[in-house]
Amino acid sequence: MSFETQKNFVGKTQKLILAEAQSERWISYIRFVFACLFLIYATFQSLIGKTALVPYIVQLIASLVVCSYSWYSISHRKKKVISANGQTLLFSVALTDILAVSLIAFSFYLNGAAFSLIQGSFFAVFILLITFTALHYEARLSLFSGAVTLICYTILFFIFMWGRVPATPELIADYIIKVLLIMTVSVLGSIISQNNSKIIQQVITSETRYHNLVHRLPEMLFTLDSRGNFLYSNIASHSILGIPAKILIGRNIRNFLINPDSLRLDKGGIKGTFEIFDSEQNRRFVDLVIQAVDDEGKSAAAFDGLMSDVTDRELAICQREEMVNRLFQYQKMESLGTLASGMAHDFSNILQTVNDLTTIVDRESNEPHTKNRMKLIYETLVDARFLISELLALGRKTPLDHRSVDLIDFFNTIIPHFSNQLGANYSIEFQCDEERIWVLADPDYLKRIFQNLFGNARDAMPDGGVITVTCESCRGDDDVGMVSIRVGDTGTGIPQELTEKIFDPFFTTKKTGKGTGLGLALVRRIIMLHNGSVTVEKTGFDGTVFRLEMPASDDQTGHDNDTKTMLQNRQTANVLLLDDDPKIREVLKIFLKEFKYTVFEASAPEDALQWMKNPQSNCDVLVMDWRLGNENPHSVIRLLRRIKKDIIVIVVSGYPPNHKSIEEMKITKWFTKPYDKNQLDIEIQRSLHKLVKSRES
Repeated sequence: MSFETQKNFVGKTQKLILAEAQSERWISYIRFVFACLFLIYATFQSLIGKTALVPYIVQLIASLVVCSYSWYSISHRKKKVISANGQTLLFSVALTDILAVSLIAFSFYLNGAAFSLIQGSFFAVFILLITFTALHYEARLSLFSGAVTLICYTILFFIFMWGRVPATPELIADYIIKVLLIMTVSVLGSIISQNNSKIIQQVITSETRYHNLVHRLPEMLFTLDSRGNFLYSNIASHSILGIPAKILIGRNIRNFLINPDSLRLDKGGIKGTFEIFDSEQNRRFVDLVIQAVDDEGKSAAAFDGLMSDVTDRELAICQREEMVNRLFQYQKMESLGTLASGMAHDFSNILQTVNDLTTIVDRESNEPHTKNRMKLIYETLVDARFLISELLALGRKTPLDHRSVDLIDFFNTIIPHFSNQLGANYSIEFQCDEERIWVLADPDYLKRIFQNLFGNARDAMPDGGVITVTCESCRGDDDVGMVSIRVGDTGTGIPQELTEKIFDPFFTTKKTGKGTGLGLALVRRIIMLHNGSVTVEKTGFDGTVFRLEMPASDDQTGHDNDTKTMLQNRQTANVLLLDDDPKIREVLKIFLKEFKYTVFEASAPEDALQWMKNPQSNCDVLVMDWRLGNENPHSVIRLLRRIKKDIIVIVVSGYPPNHKSIEEMKITKWFTKPYDKNQLDIEIQRSLHKLVKSRES
């Protein structure tokens, strides 16, 4: 960085430059005033006849020259003094001053003035001119002025000696002394200038370091007036506020705060974290430290401050809080899963027994009154089954019975049922432009999804309304075939800030006692188990639209196309029923015998093993509970398959096995209690037909 460039910084350097410029201006004023006064004096002396014409012309020319460049220097006082052209100007001014004084001294010689008067007076002027050069920070200027003065003084001395005064030893000695004085003053002036130059260079270096340090800080340093307007800022304002420091000057700090009233400027100072908007309306978090300036009103600055961008820190805190909340949710899910798994088995057994007995009573009774009551009991059991299945689905990964499902037939089947449940003030409209849309899904779980979505839509429309369901084929990532389903209502909508939270377990916008907060969490969990996604596509005062995406099915034949033919050609079989609950065994035995199966009961694995070893039983199908006291179901299945390798294993339990157990144990089918006995019969027949075909081949 050059000397001239460095001197453009603010602070002490600027004060030194201003002091130098001020000195130069005062010298110019003094020079101009003396030149004008001398011009008036010379003119007056000429008018009264004391000054001859030629000396007066010389004095006039010298005075006008001094007045001209002095006035030029005064009128251009705002320009920088020390620059490449400024240094040349300084040397030119010094040379002109000395020449002008020499001409004036020569004019007095021409006018016949005494030698001693001229020598003494103008020697003092020469010394004064050399001394003035020490006010500048250029050592060469003093030496230059001394050299020019020495030449001019020598020329004038010899002119006087030539014409008027004889050369005496005293006069020669006086000349030598004055020459030595001129040389001494010029050298001292040079030393003073050089010392001043070193001092200013040290100040500039210090100021440069300070300037670089301040402007390289990532924190924004600033100064405010009493109203909060920026008076100064380092370049960090561009990275934090998005505004260069020069443009920031004059703007109020409160204009950047999201909550301007939170900033109160007083003598006590401020320290805290604030939210701001930068120039691009991006939200940021900053730490502010502002302190009052105590300078007794000497400047406009009232507060000094420091602003640090802590957006990353605040976001990290928010993310940490979110992670803590998620961990808490996960712990709640774990607790819920433990609770659900512990109660699901016994509770499902109870539901299964009540459900089966209700079905038997309903089938055997011919009284309408009794059938209506059985229907109410059955509907209550369905709600209880749905609740326990929700808890299981949220608490752990429940296995799904994936099959190809035609959504057109699916919605045409469930919509009339749900329309009756919603009431007369609500209607469900189904729209689809395609003849068939197939997905690979579990139909029972799909029903749970739309039961929750329809229920939420009803709650969002207390005065009634229309629920719209649309579905269409689409392409997902990597050009994978997907099916898009939209469920919309005409309700009150969801606040935008809650569109992500509504899928969290136990989160609900309903009043206390009106919702469990599990519905949408279950919807998302089931969709994720189907490798799909659910989002809030639109929400507002005109209603909400949920968008569900699921993989399309390549197999568009379904599993139920040959069900009718299969049931017409029924296979007989011996069924081994393994369950530790006698009520469950008794009711299930009734249904299995109605389907013409031969049933053998076992309450423990040892009993089942004896039946398998009995040649008279020759069991083809094993229907078992997954939880048999402390027995390991894997060990039980392996033990029974040692006796009969191709035995069909069907699990009925309130706590179904996971996917790994299903694959490892080659479980043909599982049912979650309570379940439909007709579906159990269909699955037994399907498995028997496959077994017969495999044996024939």
